[in-house]
Amino acid sequence: MEMNAQYLPAASDRAGAKVMMFISGVALGYAVATLLAPKSGREIRSSLGEFAKSKGDSVSGAVRSAVGAARDATRNVSRRVADAMDEGREKAGDAVASAAAKVASASRGAE
Repeated sequence: MEMNAQYLPAASDRAGAKVMMFISGVALGYAVATLLAPKSGREIRSSLGEFAKSKGDSVSGAVRSAVGAARDATRNVSRRVADAMDEGREKAGDAVASAAAKVASASRGAE
């Protein structure tokens, strides 16, 4: 059975999933280790709060960076498409002008 490439997940999708699984594993491991450590409830809550804040800041920064990269890539693609369309319009205009000139010269030669 043949599989079309369009239905296969992109490599970046798989990498993103692996990174998220790793981050989830680290967070879960930290939470379990903290809960099993001989500390008071206040110390555990404080430690978990600090961990969540630091990781939240890291993830937030990574998301901002990814959004910025996606925005830049979108602008780049938009510019390339606009340039290709302009070039296509110019070539089409030149082809139409050339064809019109040939028709005009052929009609003059037929007279």
